[in-house]
Amino acid sequence: MSNMSDLNRTCGAPLERVRYFPRQLLTADDLTAEQDYYREKMRRHNRYLHGWGVVCGCSVEAVADSDGWQVRVTPGYAVSPSGDDIQIVDPVVVDLRLGVKNEPCTVAPSCPPLGYTPAPPADTTVAYIAVRYAECYARPMRVHPAGCGCDETGCEYSRIRETFEVRVLWQLPDSHRNAAQDDRRWCEQLRAALEEQKVLSFPVPSCPECSDDPWVVLATVAVPEAKDRKPTDKGDGTPQISYKDRRVLLSAQRLQVALLCSR
Repeated sequence: MSNMSDLNRTCGAPLERVRYFPRQLLTADDLTAEQDYYREKMRRHNRYLHGWGVVCGCSVEAVADSDGWQVRVTPGYAVSPSGDDIQIVDPVVVDLRLGVKNEPCTVAPSCPPLGYTPAPPADTTVAYIAVRYAECYARPMRVHPAGCGCDETGCEYSRIRETFEVRVLWQLPDSHRNAAQDDRRWCEQLRAALEEQKVLSFPVPSCPECSDDPWVVLATVAVPEAKDRKPTDKGDGTPQISYKDRRVLLSAQRLQVALLCSR
């Protein structure tokens, strides 16, 4: 099983789809190009029409009976800055010192990948629990030998599993800072337009940036100043968890409810 977390994507480049014609010889590359076309269309749809962030769930909570360094990420759904769907189906326990707590595979990389946590900088006071979209190969099957069949029969993976990776980051990704600045800038333009025209007129916003940063921050956790201390807590031994750096993406249903509640 190979880890396909590091994906090479283009952002904003012209798309190409396969053109079919009689007696055409289709190869694996053609069928892959067909998949890539529709996947990139969906990413653009998500990015430009909906945005990115946490849609539902993905809460971060302290783990009971732990030494104070562990938190748990609950199931949920998010959209990455590049427009990929991120579905967390099972709770994930994160140790701020080690990364994701899980049983690693003995013969192949785990799927979903295990988050690796580097040592924090000396002056670090907060940690960011983040998730990103990832892929890995699954369902191996034997491949029929070619030619005379004298060569050894190999295996290929017949599926690509869409999954996720949770990791501890020691600094807030630039994508979150830039998105927050863009939101504030557009809000100022909207207020100015409303005051000037006295009618509902929306200024055309700038297009979202083409970011290579795959991470969606779920929560911010205070960490200790010394390695032998527990994370800064609320006084009851539980880590101090904040959602101030989380980017929320409301679904159409939640927006409709918000409009009804505001009446």
